[in-house]
Amino acid sequence: MNSIQDINIFLKNLYTENNFQYVDLPLVYNSEVFYETSGEDMRRRMFSFTNNSGDEMCLRPDLTIPTCKHFLENINKFENGQLCYSGPVFRSSLTSTEQSLELNQSGIEIIYKDSSKISNYEKEFQAINLAIETINQIGINDFSIRISSISLFNLFINSLDLPQRWKQRLLRHFYRRDYFDKLLNRISDGVGYDKERKSNIIRDVFGDDKIVNEEIKDILLNEDQLKTGSRTIDEIASRFNLKSESVVSSKQGKEIQKVINEFLSLNGPIQSIDDQMNKFINDFDIQRFDVGQEMLNQLSSNLIKISAKPIYFDCDFGHSIEFYDGIIFEITNDLNSDVLISGGRYDKLLNALEDKDQFSAVGFATNNNNILKALTNV
Repeated sequence: MNSIQDINIFLKNLYTENNFQYVDLPLVYNSEVFYETSGEDMRRRMFSFTNNSGDEMCLRPDLTIPTCKHFLENINKFENGQLCYSGPVFRSSLTSTEQSLELNQSGIEIIYKDSSKISNYEKEFQAINLAIETINQIGINDFSIRISSISLFNLFINSLDLPQRWKQRLLRHFYRRDYFDKLLNRISDGVGYDKERKSNIIRDVFGDDKIVNEEIKDILLNEDQLKTGSRTIDEIASRFNLKSESVVSSKQGKEIQKVINEFLSLNGPIQSIDDQMNKFINDFDIQRFDVGQEMLNQLSSNLIKISAKPIYFDCDFGHSIEFYDGIIFEITNDLNSDVLISGGRYDKLLNALEDKDQFSAVGFATNNNNILKALTNV
């Protein structure tokens, strides 16, 4: 294979032989679908323009979203939800020194209905196996596999003794790593009202720091000069207590920042990741994380069987594309660290496109430019 076209044709044939239906997709789309579903990096790199009707359009920056959109709009035409594609995508440069890029991708998407929403990782392992077969069939020998799980990270954050609104912020902005780190720094400085301040405020306002929510409401109701504006007494009392419960002292915040950074630093061969996680949980006395431990154990025990090539688990992996929400993986060239294949689970993308909570999806895309580079030793 001496050209991009050779690779495109080879991979199209490989995937159709594995029972995937080929889809031929348009080059131009309404930009809105990518703005709503992709990460900031993708949005900044889109080639956008305005058509004669005033609509913002773009050259497709990836093929996963168009493939899913095509499936949902033509669902009755497909024998199953196993689709494949091959062709160019277009992304502008982020720096003055980088050239604007036309990249070529091939890939597969497995779209299916899963009413239980409880993954046994069957589809993930199917995709990972086919990704490894892709590299083997092409003839690249020096490669490694890196895997992580957004679901595991979500379970970990929800196990922490942290106000819910801060958990939601951290989960929502995990894909924006710079801002995520800023949130951790804010937590380390302390947020909300600490217990001492709460007691002092209640004592100063009400004369007694032992009163509870119902007593606060009774006192407020008996205040003749109370100015409530448009808020009810219930709202004032509830808001006061909500603030007092959103407590992270500076000491607690520094501990939380440390434990989150320690979690994200966990990485290594899949054979050792269970032991690393167990040690981390014991060292930091992490509670309510049993489901996460079981998930990681199930993943590692199955991944060990998949490939003779090194597989690494990295908790701090998966910050670029927002639509991934489960297992994520990539295969890289050992000789230069180029990404050859990347993929994962992205249920929420299907839900966003279809506006119903019934489909699940797993897939991957190849970087055919990097594959050609590896084959020609450029």
